[in-house]
Amino acid sequence: MSEFNHLRTNELISSLRKDGFDALILFPGPNMAYYTGFNIGLSERLASALIPMNGKPTFIVNKLEEELRGQTPWFKEKAIWLEQEDPIAILAETMKDRGLVSAKIGVPEDAPWGWVNRLQAALPGVQLVDVSDYVSNIRMVKTPQELEWMTMACHVADMALEASFSKLHTDMTEKELSETLSEEMSRLGGGQTFTGVLFGERAALPHGNPGDRRLKQGEAILVDMGCTVNGYWSDITRTVFYGEPSLRQRELYDIVLRANRAAFEAVRPGVTSQSVDEAGRKIIEDSGYGRYFIHRLGHGVGLQVHEAPYIVLNNRLRLEPGMTFSDEPGIYIVGELGIRVEDTLVCTHTGCESLTKFNRNFLTYPVKD
Repeated sequence: MSEFNHLRTNELISSLRKDGFDALILFPGPNMAYYTGFNIGLSERLASALIPMNGKPTFIVNKLEEELRGQTPWFKEKAIWLEQEDPIAILAETMKDRGLVSAKIGVPEDAPWGWVNRLQAALPGVQLVDVSDYVSNIRMVKTPQELEWMTMACHVADMALEASFSKLHTDMTEKELSETLSEEMSRLGGGQTFTGVLFGERAALPHGNPGDRRLKQGEAILVDMGCTVNGYWSDITRTVFYGEPSLRQRELYDIVLRANRAAFEAVRPGVTSQSVDEAGRKIIEDSGYGRYFIHRLGHGVGLQVHEAPYIVLNNRLRLEPGMTFSDEPGIYIVGELGIRVEDTLVCTHTGCESLTKFNRNFLTYPVKD
């Protein structure tokens, strides 16, 4: 992976250099992992990567991390700080050594503001500039290897859904189904997982957590879930029905599914993110349920479950082959029901492909006592 990380960093540096940047500073999180190959979580101990446009890149890490956790990033130079020392002072000194005391430095939006403010105070001549767009623009377009890992993660999620839905039974709790889904994804090779499971009227809570609510005949089951393969996420939502559904449930599901398909058909290189949102949203609005579709149509998926590009009104970013994102229209009527159909998509040279394959047609499961 270190060669991959280096190549992507070179793309980023080329873009930043054109706009007069002198260096980039990354802090713990997906961006540091992606551009350096050093994956470390945020903690009270400062860790950062200083990457000049010209000159040697350097990690600034605590003595505990001197061996970089046994990982193999594409550069190895380190400035080590001890527990009794001020790590911001060490970072500032390293920047002085690189001639960056009055430089234009790029910092992405995930940088801890406390550390950034202290660095600004230590080096008042430095211009710290948000480079989130630069950083995300590289990550948005996936390489064939990244797409392969995402395809694998989506396959794991598909298989876990199929296995878990076959175990539905009366009085099963949301928590029990959530645990079953997580176990299946792990068994099938998924890494990190997330599962959201909601029954009946609780499905109208888009970000509700699984609880002790028990499954009853005739109810909708909304499952939002995903997992990682080599750090890359899948994201899928399916709404299915336990026992005989009502005519209203069928009608609302049909609206949401048609919105999902309309958005899918709208995806091709060169169209705006906004236009894809509009395509799906129009179906729901024309059916009279526009006020119950309360979120954007989708979000990017990759090293993070939510990342750029965001498929939302007023986003005029044009889609490119290799961009991956969700397609997830929904209708949420509080106190009654919620329905969402979500896939992970990739924009291709000719249109669009769904990486999630689980049946998205109206599905019912037999009652089991």
